[in-house]
Amino acid sequence: MNFPLISIIIINYNGKDLLKRFLPSILNLNYPNYEVILVDNASTDGSIEFLKNNYPKFKIIRVDKNYGTAEGGNIGARYAKGEYLFFISNDMELDKYILNYMIERMDEDKCIGICTCKMKRINESGEKINIIDSVGADLDISGFPSARGINQIDYGQYDYFTEVFFSFGGAMLIRKKIFDRIGGYDSLFFTLADDIDLSWRVRLLGYKVMVEPKAFLYHQSSATLGLKLRRSQKRFLSERNTLRMLLKNYSLTYLSFILPLYLIIFFAEICFFIVVGRFGIAKNVFNSLIWNIKNLKTTLLKRKDIQKVRKIKDRDIFILMLKRSEKIRMFWDYLKNPNAKHWERYFR
Repeated sequence: MNFPLISIIIINYNGKDLLKRFLPSILNLNYPNYEVILVDNASTDGSIEFLKNNYPKFKIIRVDKNYGTAEGGNIGARYAKGEYLFFISNDMELDKYILNYMIERMDEDKCIGICTCKMKRINESGEKINIIDSVGADLDISGFPSARGINQIDYGQYDYFTEVFFSFGGAMLIRKKIFDRIGGYDSLFFTLADDIDLSWRVRLLGYKVMVEPKAFLYHQSSATLGLKLRRSQKRFLSERNTLRMLLKNYSLTYLSFILPLYLIIFFAEICFFIVVGRFGIAKNVFNSLIWNIKNLKTTLLKRKDIQKVRKIKDRDIFILMLKRSEKIRMFWDYLKNPNAKHWERYFR
């Protein structure tokens, strides 16, 4: 197989302890041709000093503030020399063959724009366990994501190369020429749903998003964001970004019936949060709509650019989406069992 240069891009914010634990797996990769670019979002925990002392060959880019994963990824890409960009979180332990398997797939099919992998869990005590975090991910028609295989014991049920709707940004291999062509991540997203939006725009150019489960890693779920953002803040960002994504990426025809459906579920969700006493989340979800109204002009300008260069129609995108509402499904799960794990994810 060929071994094109891969630029591994990691975004870090006050994650020195995570870097100490997970960076060694990068040095153990079997792939012979890669560079590592670490974008530090103005950390104050000594991350920079640790990197300079222990990983002097890494490209370390220190920026003046926390730009999040979206613009942080764009900054890293500007310094990348690789034919491929591999975005990973700072809370992941990579199998040494992960890049070999993913590059082999992308090398044999030029229509693959993005390839992702299987992610398995690291629990709170730091133990690697045989529980699936994701094997790629699906998206419902109103923009709500669903990780394939999440929380399931891994006995090989997803061990086949297949198409998925999107790749999580914590393990995304993308051709650099495609990343540059679509303008990278939407910097206004900051974080959350930025990876869904990017995958969607890659699809609009006619490229596929695939998952190669022979490539795998272990993920300490939510270690990067979980310690930095309250749940209500996460909900604000995810709802804000989801609505902006729908407004940008759907054609006008499809948006005309998807948007009313989205808003019905949106306001029903706010009422539900009020009923169960989650007033902070209800307020932040509502504020996400206000943000989109205030920023509608910039969204429409982005939409114009996206729609102008798209190569495929929405019917081809729609086929790949879940037709049911994941939010409604999870609501019924809650009614059946308020202590179910789905409930925690619903308040992500």
